Amino acid sequence: QPQWFSRIEKNVDVPIKKISSVLTKDVCWRFPKVGRTTYNLYDLDKKKRTISLHNPSLLVDYSKVLFDLINYRWTQKLEEFNHSPRISKKVRGTDREDIKRYSLTKYMKYLDLENPEHICFHTGKKIEDNNLSIDHVLPWSYLFSDDLWNLVYVDRSFNSSKGNQIPSEQTIRNLESRNLNLMELVKCKGISDNNIYELQLSITDGLVKKFWVGCQG
Repeated sequence: QPQWFSRIEKNVDVPIKKISSVLTKDVCWRFPKVGRTTYNLYDLDKKKRTISLHNPSLLVDYSKVLFDLINYRWTQKLEEFNHSPRISKKVRGTDREDIKRYSLTKYMKYLDLENPEHICFHTGKKIEDNNLSIDHVLPWSYLFSDDLWNLVYVDRSFNSSKGNQIPSEQTIRNLESRNLNLMELVKCKGISDNNIYELQLSITDGLVKKFWVGCQG
Protein backbone atom coordinates (compact mmCIF):
# COMPACT_ATOMS: atom_id res chain seq x y z
CA GLN A 1 0.00 0.00 0.00
CA PRO A 2 1.32 3.49 -0.83
CA GLN A 3 2.66 5.47 2.12
CA TRP A 4 2.69 9.26 2.16
CA PHE A 5 5.98 11.08 2.75
CA SER A 6 7.19 14.59 1.99
CA ARG A 7 10.92 13.91 1.94
CA ILE A 8 13.44 11.12 2.46
CA GLU A 9 15.72 11.39 5.47
CA LYS A 10 18.88 9.27 5.85
CA ASN A 11 17.72 5.91 4.51
CA VAL A 12 14.62 3.93 3.69
CA ASP A 13 14.14 0.24 4.43
CA VAL A 14 12.85 -1.52 1.32
CA PRO A 15 11.30 -4.96 1.96
CA ILE A 16 12.85 -6.70 -1.07
CA LYS A 17 11.40 -10.15 -0.28
CA LYS A 18 7.90 -8.72 0.04
CA ILE A 19 8.22 -6.76 -3.20
CA SER A 20 9.55 -9.85 -4.97
CA SER A 21 6.54 -11.87 -3.85
CA VAL A 22 4.09 -9.21 -5.03
CA LEU A 23 5.79 -8.99 -8.43
CA THR A 24 5.50 -12.75 -8.85
CA LYS A 25 1.92 -13.14 -7.67
CA ASP A 26 0.20 -9.97 -8.78
CA VAL A 27 2.26 -8.07 -11.33
CA CYS A 28 4.46 -9.97 -13.79
CA TRP A 29 1.74 -12.18 -15.20
CA ARG A 30 -0.35 -9.07 -16.01
CA PHE A 31 2.22 -7.32 -18.20
CA PRO A 32 1.59 -9.27 -21.42
CA LYS A 33 -2.20 -8.80 -21.09
CA VAL A 34 -3.81 -5.87 -22.91
CA GLY A 35 -7.58 -6.05 -22.69
CA ARG A 36 -8.56 -9.58 -23.66
CA THR A 37 -5.39 -10.21 -25.65
CA THR A 38 -2.28 -11.88 -24.21
CA TYR A 39 1.01 -11.26 -26.03
CA ASN A 40 3.81 -13.80 -26.01
CA LEU A 41 6.50 -11.48 -24.67
CA TYR A 42 8.22 -13.69 -22.10
CA ASP A 43 8.05 -16.89 -20.06
CA LEU A 44 7.44 -16.51 -16.32
CA ASP A 45 8.77 -19.16 -13.95
CA LYS A 46 7.07 -18.41 -10.62
CA LYS A 47 9.01 -21.03 -8.69
CA LYS A 48 12.42 -19.76 -9.78
CA ARG A 49 11.13 -16.18 -9.97
CA THR A 50 12.66 -15.62 -13.37
CA ILE A 51 11.48 -14.08 -16.63
CA SER A 52 12.88 -15.20 -19.99
CA LEU A 53 12.41 -12.63 -22.76
CA HIS A 54 11.72 -13.95 -26.23
CA ASN A 55 13.08 -10.89 -28.02
CA PRO A 56 15.37 -8.99 -25.61
CA SER A 57 16.68 -6.85 -28.46
CA LEU A 58 13.27 -5.15 -28.61
CA LEU A 59 14.02 -3.48 -25.26
CA VAL A 60 17.05 -1.86 -26.84
CA ASP A 61 15.35 -1.01 -30.12
CA TYR A 62 12.38 0.64 -28.41
CA SER A 63 14.08 1.84 -25.24
CA LYS A 64 13.25 5.52 -25.82
CA VAL A 65 9.55 4.82 -26.42
CA LEU A 66 9.39 2.49 -23.39
CA PHE A 67 11.13 5.06 -21.20
CA ASP A 68 8.60 7.75 -22.16
CA LEU A 69 5.68 5.36 -21.62
CA ILE A 70 6.96 4.36 -18.18
CA ASN A 71 7.34 8.00 -17.16
CA TYR A 72 3.85 8.78 -18.44
CA ARG A 73 2.38 5.86 -16.50
CA TRP A 74 4.17 7.12 -13.39
CA THR A 75 2.58 10.55 -13.75
CA GLN A 76 -0.84 8.89 -13.94
CA LYS A 77 -0.16 6.92 -10.76
CA LEU A 78 1.25 9.93 -8.90
CA GLU A 79 -1.78 12.04 -9.81
CA GLU A 80 -3.95 9.60 -7.86
CA PHE A 81 -2.33 11.09 -4.75
CA ASN A 82 -1.50 14.64 -5.85
CA HIS A 83 -3.97 16.01 -8.40
CA SER A 84 -1.96 19.06 -9.49
CA PRO A 85 -1.03 19.88 -12.17
CA ARG A 86 -2.68 16.87 -13.85
CA ILE A 87 -0.10 16.67 -16.62
CA SER A 88 -1.12 13.17 -17.72
CA LYS A 89 -4.78 14.16 -18.04
CA LYS A 90 -3.80 17.11 -20.23
CA VAL A 91 -1.63 14.90 -22.45
CA ARG A 92 -4.38 12.30 -22.73
CA GLY A 93 -6.89 15.00 -23.56
CA THR A 94 -5.02 16.24 -26.63
CA ASP A 95 -6.28 13.32 -28.72
CA ARG A 96 -9.81 13.13 -27.35
CA GLU A 97 -12.88 15.12 -28.30
CA ASP A 98 -15.34 13.47 -25.89
CA ILE A 99 -13.77 14.31 -22.53
CA LYS A 100 -16.45 14.03 -19.89
CA ARG A 101 -17.12 17.15 -17.82
CA TYR A 102 -18.75 16.82 -14.42
CA SER A 103 -21.31 18.89 -12.56
CA LEU A 104 -19.88 21.68 -10.41
CA THR A 105 -22.79 21.85 -7.97
CA LYS A 106 -20.83 19.97 -5.30
CA TYR A 107 -18.57 23.04 -4.98
CA MET A 108 -21.46 25.35 -4.09
CA LYS A 109 -21.23 24.50 -0.38
CA TYR A 110 -17.71 25.99 -0.36
CA LEU A 111 -18.46 28.97 -2.60
CA ASP A 112 -21.51 29.88 -0.50
CA LEU A 113 -19.28 30.28 2.56
CA GLU A 114 -17.27 33.06 0.94
CA ASN A 115 -19.98 34.47 -1.33
CA PRO A 116 -23.39 33.89 0.31
CA GLU A 117 -24.98 36.83 -1.54
CA HIS A 118 -24.01 35.37 -4.92
CA ILE A 119 -22.11 38.37 -6.21
CA CYS A 120 -20.63 37.90 -9.69
CA PHE A 121 -16.87 37.51 -9.42
CA HIS A 122 -16.27 39.42 -12.65
CA THR A 123 -18.92 42.16 -12.66
CA GLY A 124 -19.42 42.70 -8.93
CA LYS A 125 -23.21 42.63 -9.39
CA LYS A 126 -25.70 40.39 -7.61
CA ILE A 127 -26.70 37.35 -9.66
CA GLU A 128 -30.34 36.39 -10.09
CA ASP A 129 -31.06 32.87 -8.83
CA ASN A 130 -31.96 31.60 -12.29
CA ASN A 131 -28.76 33.05 -13.74
CA LEU A 132 -26.27 31.64 -11.20
CA SER A 133 -23.33 29.84 -12.78
CA ILE A 134 -19.92 28.54 -11.70
CA ASP A 135 -16.93 29.60 -13.76
CA HIS A 136 -13.35 28.39 -14.18
CA VAL A 137 -11.30 31.59 -13.91
CA LEU A 138 -8.37 29.87 -15.63
CA PRO A 139 -9.91 28.14 -18.67
CA TRP A 140 -10.93 24.53 -18.19
CA SER A 141 -9.51 23.81 -21.63
CA TYR A 142 -6.07 24.51 -20.18
CA LEU A 143 -6.33 22.80 -16.78
CA PHE A 144 -8.61 19.90 -17.77
CA SER A 145 -9.76 19.79 -14.15
CA ASP A 146 -12.24 21.23 -11.67
CA ASP A 147 -10.46 22.80 -8.69
CA LEU A 148 -12.07 24.77 -5.89
CA TRP A 149 -9.28 27.34 -6.00
CA ASN A 150 -10.19 28.11 -9.64
CA LEU A 151 -14.01 28.19 -9.33
CA VAL A 152 -16.16 31.28 -8.69
CA TYR A 153 -19.78 32.39 -8.98
CA VAL A 154 -20.59 34.35 -12.13
CA ASP A 155 -23.61 35.56 -14.05
CA ARG A 156 -24.48 32.89 -16.63
CA SER A 157 -24.79 35.42 -19.46
CA PHE A 158 -21.34 36.83 -18.70
CA ASN A 159 -19.88 33.35 -18.45
CA SER A 160 -21.19 32.47 -21.91
CA SER A 161 -19.65 35.58 -23.48
CA LYS A 162 -16.29 35.12 -21.76
CA GLY A 163 -15.47 31.82 -23.44
CA ASN A 164 -11.88 30.63 -23.04
CA GLN A 165 -10.29 34.05 -22.72
CA ILE A 166 -7.21 34.25 -20.52
CA PRO A 167 -8.03 36.42 -17.45
CA SER A 168 -6.24 39.69 -16.74
CA GLU A 169 -3.57 40.01 -14.05
CA GLN A 170 -6.03 41.95 -11.87
CA THR A 171 -8.49 39.07 -12.11
CA ILE A 172 -5.74 36.72 -10.96
CA ARG A 173 -5.01 38.97 -7.98
CA ASN A 174 -8.71 38.96 -7.13
CA LEU A 175 -8.79 35.18 -7.31
CA GLU A 176 -5.76 34.87 -5.04
CA SER A 177 -7.43 37.22 -2.55
CA ARG A 178 -10.67 35.22 -2.75
CA ASN A 179 -8.77 32.01 -2.04
CA LEU A 180 -7.16 33.50 1.06
CA ASN A 181 -10.57 34.58 2.38
CA LEU A 182 -12.11 31.19 1.58
CA MET A 183 -9.24 29.38 3.31
CA GLU A 184 -9.77 31.36 6.50
CA LEU A 185 -13.50 30.62 6.45
CA VAL A 186 -13.13 26.86 6.00
CA LYS A 187 -10.54 26.79 8.78
CA CYS A 188 -13.00 28.51 11.12
CA LYS A 189 -15.65 25.96 10.12
CA GLY A 190 -13.23 23.09 10.67
CA ILE A 191 -13.71 21.79 7.14
CA SER A 192 -10.94 19.50 5.90
CA ASP A 193 -11.00 17.39 2.74
CA ASN A 194 -9.18 16.99 -0.59
CA ASN A 195 -10.68 20.19 -2.01
CA ILE A 196 -9.44 22.19 0.97
CA TYR A 197 -6.03 20.51 0.76
CA GLU A 198 -5.69 21.60 -2.86
CA LEU A 199 -6.94 25.07 -1.97
CA GLN A 200 -4.15 25.36 0.60
CA LEU A 201 -1.65 23.97 -1.90
CA SER A 202 -2.66 26.60 -4.45
CA ILE A 203 -1.93 29.31 -1.88
CA THR A 204 1.38 27.97 -0.55
CA ASP A 205 2.72 27.05 -4.00
CA GLY A 206 1.31 30.06 -5.86
CA LEU A 207 -0.49 27.82 -8.36
CA VAL A 208 -2.90 30.51 -9.56
CA LYS A 209 -0.09 32.76 -10.78
CA LYS A 210 1.96 29.82 -12.14
CA PHE A 211 -0.91 28.41 -14.17
CA TRP A 212 -1.91 31.86 -15.38
CA VAL A 213 1.58 32.34 -16.77
CA GLY A 214 1.39 28.87 -18.31
CA CYS A 215 -1.92 29.70 -20.00
CA GLN A 216 -0.15 32.43 -21.91
CA GLY A 217 2.45 30.03 -23.22
